[in-house]
Amino acid sequence: MGSCEICGSSNVSTKRASSNGRDVLACDRCMKATGLKPNLTGISQSSNPGNVRGFGGYGGMGRTGKDIMVREEKELAPDFGARVIDARRKKGIEQRELAREISERLNVIQRVEKGQHPGDSVIKKLERYLDIELMIERTPDEQQQVGTGTSRPMTLGDYIQDALRKE
Repeated sequence: MGSCEICGSSNVSTKRASSNGRDVLACDRCMKATGLKPNLTGISQSSNPGNVRGFGGYGGMGRTGKDIMVREEKELAPDFGARVIDARRKKGIEQRELAREISERLNVIQRVEKGQHPGDSVIKKLERYLDIELMIERTPDEQQQVGTGTSRPMTLGDYIQDALRKE
């Protein structure tokens, strides 16, 4: 069983469908409500539990507990690039040496320091080697739910419905 990327329901049977050129995994109820047609070549989520990513990137459907960007209680610090630069300079090392020490390429370190989001493994390596914290606790205002007192967070489907109501 998978999770619907439109309504957020978990442990439901999902089907792959295309919406605006993007593949989504949707439950039967959302497929019917949005008029989506299942891809004939798509794979049912129930045959691949927890491993299929949605749109990719950090907003995708990672496996909870494995993908640190999915953990709801923490997020990547907005100033992570500056934190890496400061910690590296305090250790007195150059970018090239840092890259060698954590077994990454130089351009990965350069991108991180410019503010491009690193992968999970790079975050862990940087935190461990530089003894810094890049994943920080979310503030309560970011965890606040928007909606009518339901027990689930706002989903992509909720945003779409709000947008359609405003038109």
